[in-house]
Amino acid sequence: MANAHFWGMLILWAAPALALAGDMDRTALEGALWRLTSIARADGRLHAVPNSVEATATFANGSVSGSGGCNRYTTSYTVDAGKLTIGLAASTMMACPEPQTAVEQPFMAALAATRAYQIEDGQLSLLDAGGQKIATFKVWQPVALKGVTWRATVYNNGRNAAVSLIDGSEITATFGADGVLSGSAGCNHYRAAYVTQGSSITIQAPAATRKTCPRPDGVMRQESEYLKALPTAATYAIQGRQLELRTAEDALVALLQASGD
Repeated sequence: MANAHFWGMLILWAAPALALAGDMDRTALEGALWRLTSIARADGRLHAVPNSVEATATFANGSVSGSGGCNRYTTSYTVDAGKLTIGLAASTMMACPEPQTAVEQPFMAALAATRAYQIEDGQLSLLDAGGQKIATFKVWQPVALKGVTWRATVYNNGRNAAVSLIDGSEITATFGADGVLSGSAGCNHYRAAYVTQGSSITIQAPAATRKTCPRPDGVMRQESEYLKALPTAATYAIQGRQLELRTAEDALVALLQASGD
């Protein structure tokens, strides 16, 4: 079950000398889904975020929320005369694999260290007290659930842990307009009826073919765990080109990425 924990109050302000955060910036800030593209790590340098990790931020109606790369977070914010104040943030607590953890942890640290922001040429930058960029984002357009081939990057192994796929394996999912979810579970093909209503989703227990695939090592166990996880999904959310399936308790079921990225 997902739990919540809290970070302290984060105060983000725009220094007048930087000519930041006017009304136009506020409109741009609040009118977009931002995907993290680079993040400062312990060496103080910006590092590109891998394509397989989607960390995001959405500012809307006084609430900022998104994905840290694996866990979801949410908090309140206010914007006033170039100042951006973010309140106590709550996050799910799923154990996450690499490279998600390598992005999520410094991303949360960057939020706490932010003291200013810039929006230039469609890019949002967070700056520290010294004016150095510690995170950058780009505007990200979401895709539709149906008619897309999704490829899993992380799934719940049934032991309250999110794990990456075995190297050399691939899990896919296509949500058909006919209400049938189909794809490859890594070795066997599977099909399952599904229904969506708003952000809710119900997936029936999948039926799969019965081939045995000894390679790569562990692929059969991975397949079994993934197929068992699917019917536990209760909600879905699309952030950019990433699909999140979660249980009713907000535990992660799977992260999947749209093909073509």
